[in-house]
Amino acid sequence: MTSHFYRRLCLGGLGLVFVGHVLAHPGHEGDIVTAAGVASSLPAPQVSITTEGEYRVIQANGVPNHEIGQFPGPGCPNAASAQSYRFRMPLHPKTNATFTQLKQQAIGVAVNGVPFDPGTAEYWKNDRTSGWHIEAIGGKRSLGLDQNNAHVQPNGAYHYHGIPTGLMATLGTGNPPKLIGYAADGFPIYAQTSENRSSYRLKSGERPGGTAGPGGRYDGTYEQDYEFVSGSGDLDEANGRVGKTPEYPEGTYFYVATAEYPFYPRKLKGTPDPSFQRGPPGGGPGGGGRNSGPGGKGQDPRSGRGDPIQRFDKNGDGKISMDEAPPMMKANFSQHDTNGDGFIDGEEAKSLPPPGGQGGGGPPSP
Repeated sequence: MTSHFYRRLCLGGLGLVFVGHVLAHPGHEGDIVTAAGVASSLPAPQVSITTEGEYRVIQANGVPNHEIGQFPGPGCPNAASAQSYRFRMPLHPKTNATFTQLKQQAIGVAVNGVPFDPGTAEYWKNDRTSGWHIEAIGGKRSLGLDQNNAHVQPNGAYHYHGIPTGLMATLGTGNPPKLIGYAADGFPIYAQTSENRSSYRLKSGERPGGTAGPGGRYDGTYEQDYEFVSGSGDLDEANGRVGKTPEYPEGTYFYVATAEYPFYPRKLKGTPDPSFQRGPPGGGPGGGGRNSGPGGKGQDPRSGRGDPIQRFDKNGDGKISMDEAPPMMKANFSQHDTNGDGFIDGEEAKSLPPPGGQGGGGPPSP
């Protein structure tokens, strides 16, 4: 393992230590200006960016190097906590002929070790099969985002849904664009400039109503409120483009974090590394949500131990849907979904039999 840059910096006289190995791209050394001011209950932020053969590796505890909002708080009942991340991405990424659609996973990681995770676990009528996926930014429903366009997952993972304003403030006032992180396929992610406009726009008219949809005008509440219109902006379907940047003077494909939808890419031009996929369901702080984040370590669901929410809640919303339930649980789903909302929540899960019992998760897999 080699490091192109190593820094150890005491923050603001508070005794906090930020460890950073910064590699903008092969052959380029960079620096990150850090700032004090995270929640007092959190440890010091730690992040390392190193190279291992043909890969860039980012390890971090997920604690940002800037002030964050109050969590738990309105719209977000989860407390922030340190994580254990290890992300890997190719140093020399390649574009594919078609885009790779991403769902329910981080699309990249910031240079301060905090994931970019624009998707949500919320749907119209709490029905994941409805096709109406609620957006974290721009709609009528508040999901408790703070001043950095970020909030906290049930397992305590702080993550960005929009442009990370706190991180931007630590990067200085040099010439734009600002490199803010890397995508799961290895391509860099930059903050928006006047030359980079999204090619998505709100659809005109009204959504279908009744059983087909929530009705009302397309206003940005749902992901399906938007459509891609080629040529209407400067960026492609993945919110990316080819161009020259300070870190890549010869040119590269790169993604842009925009102030408008999609905020971050929802699909990638390259091949995402498996380290960004959700790990096995684990019991992070906040009650059995996602485990320690993409690439994190969690309880092995095959072990037959742990509560059902921890074992089967794949999207981290603290509940088990019909889609997430194993076959034996599906067969008796209505018996445990006592309020009929289509989910088995933490209280209802207490009625589930232990692993291997009738109506529960069935015997552990071999």
